Amino acid sequence: MIGFLRRPAAKLVLLGAAAYSAFLVVSLPAAWVGFALERSSGGKLALGEPGGTAWSGHGALALLSSGSYRRLVELQWRLRPRELFRGRVSYTLSGSAPDALIDAKLSLGLRGVTLDEVDASAPAGALEHAIPALLLAKPAGRIRVQANHLEAGREAVRGAATLEWTEVGLPGLHTPRLGDYRLQINGKGDRADLRLVTLRGDLRLNAQGEWRAAQPGSVQLRGVAQFPPDRKDLEALLPLLGVRGSGTSRPFLWTLPIG
Repeated sequence: MIGFLRRPAAKLVLLGAAAYSAFLVVSLPAAWVGFALERSSGGKLALGEPGGTAWSGHGALALLSSGSYRRLVELQWRLRPRELFRGRVSYTLSGSAPDALIDAKLSLGLRGVTLDEVDASAPAGALEHAIPALLLAKPAGRIRVQANHLEAGREAVRGAATLEWTEVGLPGLHTPRLGDYRLQINGKGDRADLRLVTLRGDLRLNAQGEWRAAQPGSVQLRGVAQFPPDRKDLEALLPLLGVRGSGTSRPFLWTLPIG
């Protein structure tokens, strides 16, 4: 098979296939990108008001959850033609809004999406659509997602990413600003290891957990919450966060629905 691919005729076949694929992409309307994005993300992302073509265009990137639609950024994309030779439809993405931005390289496939060189930030309110348990808490602050390479599908995740939530607030629970936190994600196929660490703040949350393909709709974190003895406001908050017990250091187990 490798010898065949080295032959001039085989190279011409590959070139022709790539050229034909490019022709198809140029001919497709921008709405095709929205369809592919929604399908590859398992219905979690959508593209509104698409314009241009599948080769180069724009649209409103949004999160979908339980029928609700949250607009994030005005997204622009441009095809990466060389990736067609590898059998992938891949784009360079950039987008911005008054309070959000995204830069990434995205590849779409039947099994999911591949993200490279990701740097995105948005208001923490976007987490309501990813973690329904936060809906009543009304999360405040900012979130930032970074990843060098991440492959995500309905049944597997590979690669690594970090999510930072800074100036964390939960106005729905009448809490003060809590601090800054980081969630590290390390995908290993049918599971992903998770590690939560505190960057700053009196409420110290440190935990480890995992996501499993066998239970894709939830993640589990097990850890310890700590706070200074004089912060009675934080002690009163902990039961609302599912942290029970007594003392200034308390173990917890969180099972969070996602999607």
